[in-house]
Amino acid sequence: MNDRPITLTCSLADQVLSRAKSIGIFNLSMGMVAELARRPEIAKLTLLANRTHAGQLPDGVEVSWDETPARGRLGRLWWDQWRVYSAAAATGNDWLFLPKGFASFARRCPVRLTACVADTIHDFYREHYPQAVSGFEQQYFVRSFWGTVEHARVIFTISDFTTGEVLRLAKARGLTPPPVHTMGIGFIRPTTAPISRNNRIVLIAAHCPRKRTDLALEWTARWQRDSGFTGEVDCVGLLPPGLGFPSRPGWRWHDRLPELEHRQLIARSKALVFFTEYEGFGMPPVEAALAGTCPVFSSIPATREVMGDCGCPFNNTDYESFRAAMDSALNCPPQQIAAWADTLLARHNWTRVLDRFVAGLQAAQAGTLLTPARP
Repeated sequence: MNDRPITLTCSLADQVLSRAKSIGIFNLSMGMVAELARRPEIAKLTLLANRTHAGQLPDGVEVSWDETPARGRLGRLWWDQWRVYSAAAATGNDWLFLPKGFASFARRCPVRLTACVADTIHDFYREHYPQAVSGFEQQYFVRSFWGTVEHARVIFTISDFTTGEVLRLAKARGLTPPPVHTMGIGFIRPTTAPISRNNRIVLIAAHCPRKRTDLALEWTARWQRDSGFTGEVDCVGLLPPGLGFPSRPGWRWHDRLPELEHRQLIARSKALVFFTEYEGFGMPPVEAALAGTCPVFSSIPATREVMGDCGCPFNNTDYESFRAAMDSALNCPPQQIAAWADTLLARHNWTRVLDRFVAGLQAAQAGTLLTPARP
């Protein structure tokens, strides 16, 4: 398609794991750079990173260290709107990749720009929870989203659902977007030794309203009463303001766990429960299945696309569907979960993700078109 080698700069400097709003995007970014370093089509890869990434980056890759966006909010704004473009130009590479998807609206990128748009959550909040974020933050991310749509040469997303949302919003605004391609997210099978499973479930909580932690606590406590479940319930994540923790036997709350401890907790459990109203992908159900734990999750467009026929979905408006999903999960044989894990790994692996990413860059670089994205 195109014989010209790809030279690429990837911006990681604005990501700090301890402060990340989305652990999924951080893991996506780190997974991407690890695989990009192995791809022969990438003639040169430069990473813009901060010192919290030391020891986590691929060997032999050029790294430009910059602490500007990690120092605080003003540094992050300066990085997003100006400095990242100057840093990219200084590398001499043809392309700049923004894994978090938000481009500058203050200046044009001096090199070819590409980005991964994980979701269009700003539009969901505008419609359903307009008071959930400050007016400044909402407008900042809205303008940054449109900066990506207007200035990127090619856009990648992590699901067909998000691809459709980007195209829908662009059409409503009367814009012709650049090519938009679904690349997905890759996973690898855990290499840790099997852990004995306890009679426990893990419930994922979050302070943001779209995660419906209120419903998760209410329905899980109700199911515990209805089913007579005598095991433990580990609730992991920040609770929304004003929401009380159930005073039920066997419940424990962890506001945030280190990544390894979090994964071990899931691997020791029989089921992972994931409530949500909106996702660009929804990684926890996939991660649970790969750990041998049955995923119980809200059936929404993104999770249906990602999980297919795997796991135990439920309807957010139907408690009985949740109860049935929980009962099925606790009686799900390990062989079934292992089969789901094989199916999910075949569908969501890094080789396929990077094949799509590289093909999209090559097509944009050559000025050709791949198969059109879904409307």
